[in-house]
Amino acid sequence: MKQILTVFRFTFMEAVRKKAFLIITAIVLLLIFAASAIPAISEIVSSPDDGPDKSIYFVSDTDRVPGAKEAITALFPEAEVITGDILLLEKYRDEVRVDADKAIIEVTETDSVPGIRVTAKTFMSFVDVGLVSDALTPIYIREEMKKSGASDALIELSQTKLENEFYMAGNMNLSGYYIGIVLLLIMFFAIYYYGYGVSMSIANEKASRVMETLIVSAKPSHVLIGKCLGMGLLGLAQLSAFLLAAVAGYLLLVPKDFTIMGMPISLSTFTFSSAVLVLLYFVLGFALYAVMNAVCGALVDKIEDLNSAMMPVAFISMISFYVGYFTAISDTAGIISKFAVYVPFTSPFVVPFKILNSDIPASDIAISIALLLAAVVVVAWFSARLYTASVLRYGKRLRIKELYRKSK
Repeated sequence: MKQILTVFRFTFMEAVRKKAFLIITAIVLLLIFAASAIPAISEIVSSPDDGPDKSIYFVSDTDRVPGAKEAITALFPEAEVITGDILLLEKYRDEVRVDADKAIIEVTETDSVPGIRVTAKTFMSFVDVGLVSDALTPIYIREEMKKSGASDALIELSQTKLENEFYMAGNMNLSGYYIGIVLLLIMFFAIYYYGYGVSMSIANEKASRVMETLIVSAKPSHVLIGKCLGMGLLGLAQLSAFLLAAVAGYLLLVPKDFTIMGMPISLSTFTFSSAVLVLLYFVLGFALYAVMNAVCGALVDKIEDLNSAMMPVAFISMISFYVGYFTAISDTAGIISKFAVYVPFTSPFVVPFKILNSDIPASDIAISIALLLAAVVVVAWFSARLYTASVLRYGKRLRIKELYRKSK
């Protein structure tokens, strides 16, 4: 235990003192607070007291949609709607090509029904052609029915919209969905970035012969465990700082009435029990990939060969990440989603999202954790044997099968 703690302390302190770690931590913290301030800044910038900061040229060559300009004005209160001249269309288009705050709405005459065309600089325009069509279509229908002699009651009935309501049977909400996606990305970042740190640390020490000093004072398996623990705690501390900064930014800087797609931000799905389970999956998931990355670092003699040695582990983590992402964004994952819950390589990516956004049975969580824990133990035992056989070996790199045979 003393040997593990010695290696752990050495690895942790060496990583913390690096300028790159300190600079990256500071930059990410600043970016988190800057992102948290964006909603408040956008509200100030887009304050309605400043008057319209956008303009729409309304051009029509037909009288079959009376009141179209008034409907567009009501639809886009943030914009100034200007009655345009059809002869100046090319001039308006030249303005729109260079200014994203301008757009053109044309109502044109056709053989059957009027046509609507929206011209904007990019597809991200503030004018949605679908909304314009939804606003002007009832006006056109009302006018045509009047011409046909329809009664006012029938016209009123034709404009009626059925009441609608969406009821969500599950416990997924927009905030839980976004938090789940963020946790999925954090898991991949931690496995890749900190796992690479484990490999790099071992490869550096092996290339500089520092590893020979470590092996003299500690067993190879203890060095493996100590390094994984050191990088794991470093990653957990850094990510905790990022998460705390995000929570502080949310509480201090994000307006209380801020919404995304009309829905308020809520942390209700992030309960104490779900937080504990997510943390458990993070620790076990990192441990599983860290011990494999440690072997990759021990396999190489030169730092230049590290990326190629890490390719198998990187490939597994990449596939697992995409499985988790696919099951998160798709309701049709089916058997893949159910199977991925139990596979140790994919469960750290899949289950945390399900915990926050679905009614995953407690039995599935228990089985998943048991299988993941068993995989960590088995892979750590196997990796320790390979690590012991390869960490002091220089020259031609042996295959995994040859290393395992030599480790017996």
